[in-house]
Amino acid sequence: MYRSLLILLILLFFTQGNTEEVNKLVIEGNKRVSEETIKVYGEIELNKDITESDLNRITTNLFSTNFFEDVSVQIKSNTLIINVSEYPVINQLVILGEDRKSYLEEIKKIISLKENKSFTRSSLAKDILKIKNFYSVLGFNFAEVNTKSKIIDQDNLDLIFEIKRGKQTKITQISFIGNETIRSKRLKDIIASEENKFWKVITRNTNFSKNLVDLDERLLKNYYKSLGYYDVIVNSSAVEINDEEGSAKIVYSITEGNRYTINKISTNIDKVFDKKIFFPLNKIFQDYVGEYYSPFKVKKLLEELDELIEVNNLQYVEHNVEEIIENDNINIVFNVYEGEKNL
Repeated sequence: MYRSLLILLILLFFTQGNTEEVNKLVIEGNKRVSEETIKVYGEIELNKDITESDLNRITTNLFSTNFFEDVSVQIKSNTLIINVSEYPVINQLVILGEDRKSYLEEIKKIISLKENKSFTRSSLAKDILKIKNFYSVLGFNFAEVNTKSKIIDQDNLDLIFEIKRGKQTKITQISFIGNETIRSKRLKDIIASEENKFWKVITRNTNFSKNLVDLDERLLKNYYKSLGYYDVIVNSSAVEINDEEGSAKIVYSITEGNRYTINKISTNIDKVFDKKIFFPLNKIFQDYVGEYYSPFKVKKLLEELDELIEVNNLQYVEHNVEEIIENDNINIVFNVYEGEKNL
């Protein structure tokens, strides 16, 4: 009992010691950002008790605006004193090394640093990465982006981006390994990437980029799954890039897995619904039983289910799909249940 009372008294002491009523606000160091703006963004209220937690929250709020390089907050004699140091402002933003107008416009659009806005090193690092990614998508995988700043005064600077695009990396060879049932020629028709040939002068898909390779992997996976290869694994196991020649060779590794047949399709209907409404689906289901599995077939069946729900004007209906594997067969179950009623 004595120990509990002692702990309570200690807690009360520290709680009161870290709380102070504030009835006055003093802001120092701000030049461009108004006091009212600081008050609003800091969520500062006067004539109330301020705790250590409140001071931390105000500091965090002000830092998150990206207006300030430094923020200090303290209480003296019932006065909340906020001292800020503002980031310099970008007077002029110049991009050198890129002559193509459309590229320049896109770069200016995607970067966060702008003229007459605050300059921060964290934003600069992110913008350099954005520019490199922009060029990478276009096949310029070794683009260099350097920056310089010209200090005008304590509060203003000019920012310069210097860009060297380098050579565009062209895809010279695409090959596949592990494709035991489907010929490589057919797979080349499925993917978006194309081998660079002298007659292909319009397409951009001969330019190597990670985004294009990622798209190829998704296309190959979807194609195999549409043929019943439910467990297929696709990855670009090897990409050989020659910087000097500006060429890339891509090898897609495929583990086809088993080919699955649709064994059974059924519904699991919530007891709140009349099961007879869903009987027409059984005839549709039978048309798919015995065929090879495909996610597109499942999508088609979901559309049939949605149409039935709409025709019968059923309310608050939700559904999901279960796919149960048994050997080389897949059983598909459509669970239909009552959703949340938002009144």
